[in-house]
Amino acid sequence: MSFGESLQALRKENKVTQEQLANYLGVSAQAVSKWENGSYPEGDLIPKIADYFKVSTDYLYGREGRRASIEQQVVNELSSIWRGEGSYDDLQKAFINKVHRLLWALQISSWKNSIDYYDRPQHEENSARMSSAICFDEGYSFMRLDKNKDCFLFLRQPEGDKGYERWFSDTTEVRKFFGMLSDQDNLKVLGFLYTLRSGELASLSTIEKATHVSREKITALFDYIGRSVGRDGESPILEVELVGNDEDNQRAYGVNMTMGGLFVGIFAMADSYVNSPQGYTMQSNSRTRSWADRSKLGECK
Repeated sequence: MSFGESLQALRKENKVTQEQLANYLGVSAQAVSKWENGSYPEGDLIPKIADYFKVSTDYLYGREGRRASIEQQVVNELSSIWRGEGSYDDLQKAFINKVHRLLWALQISSWKNSIDYYDRPQHEENSARMSSAICFDEGYSFMRLDKNKDCFLFLRQPEGDKGYERWFSDTTEVRKFFGMLSDQDNLKVLGFLYTLRSGELASLSTIEKATHVSREKITALFDYIGRSVGRDGESPILEVELVGNDEDNQRAYGVNMTMGGLFVGIFAMADSYVNSPQGYTMQSNSRTRSWADRSKLGECK
């Protein structure tokens, strides 16, 4: 395939007119038409055309296949980290750092004129609280920018008859859950459990001594979490029956590391709300819809 044929195919596939491409490149539509019919653009325009259509310059000249999708490129980039050299701790740190940069890239790209990546601002803990937000009709994204207080949320607008309003209506279990978190003794117990490493367990007497919370209240908390939060078989709290111990210490408790991060995420989001941003380094707001449809809201249960 010739350069002109590749260019025309890419333009039509992406539903881009000759005028639109010309405006991006700063040339006339006639110039684009000439390229598609056998002539060539100036050399410095070739990389710009390739970047515009997200292909390589070799692809434009028919010398290689289409570049992989951006999703596949992300998978390739992240998976390659695990094939690198270094300890597992170093590799997982590199993985998380790369993901963090990709999340920031998502925020930047919400501005239609943003074409260059730049590093996420580092706002010190004693400086103004800064965040980044994308608020579109089709979704919402929030990224906290305070140093050592990373927090990221992404919500896609629900499809179908019910949207976000479902979370304002059927709230019985949610209100119980936040009621549990609002109790200071419960937070002491959860805080102690979260000091345990993966595979570590603590008996009731150990938790009681460490937190000065009554055994009855500790047991009630774990029963609630196991019954209500973990009722589908996966609980954030691990419970193990011990053999050969006295009656008061027949069970030990720890943290399910996989689900445990959800508790941390709840507190991170709550802290972001209570200590709301004083400004936005990057903000895109074009939402015109309300968050909930009043006709579908129903009574709060």
